[in-house]
Amino acid sequence: MSDSPENAPAASPPPRPAPRPARVRIKNPNQAGRTVSPWSLREKIGMGLWLVVQHTLFRFTPKPLNRWRLWLLRRFGARIEGNPFVHPAAIIKIPWQFTMMDKAALAPHAEVYNLGHVTLGPRCVVAQYTYLCGGTHDLEDPMLPLQVGDIVIGEEAFIGAKALILPGVTIGDGAVVGAGAVVSRDVPAWMICAGNPCKPIKPRTMRKA
Repeated sequence: MSDSPENAPAASPPPRPAPRPARVRIKNPNQAGRTVSPWSLREKIGMGLWLVVQHTLFRFTPKPLNRWRLWLLRRFGARIEGNPFVHPAAIIKIPWQFTMMDKAALAPHAEVYNLGHVTLGPRCVVAQYTYLCGGTHDLEDPMLPLQVGDIVIGEEAFIGAKALILPGVTIGDGAVVGAGAVVSRDVPAWMICAGNPCKPIKPRTMRKA
């Protein structure tokens, strides 16, 4: 038999890439009703206990007692690496869905509404009154089920005051988000971005130390 192209077996199609997991997902697909909580009893108890601790043992500590605040977060399941800084006036909704890496900083009145997981990378800064929003609702569904999404703030990134970061967003390493920006899409690494909606403006350059 000839090995001519006519007789050659058809090439198999290249494998299809694995689908990318959805960044925003339904918290509880079995939620029974619009007014029914999507959270389990254990989750609600944990959040209630943390709320008491956050407004007492955490909130009223002097600024230098950072290690104490980190210890409290660890006791409630947060993943803390190295020595990051959390201001006593910062707000964290669910500690066990929170990761903070070495030298990351969470400023006063910054709020981590982490209905999905939130990760603050090494040496990133989240400035005052920033809102990291890890939840929304499916507005096309009359049941309005809770949707949650993970947020990642990259290494050396800087989030300006009063910025709003929406569910499922990743802020690239070294990126800068301007004050008051509304971020609904990923921010590329080492870019200065601002506005509503947040858009890249120019590359970020760093002077040598």
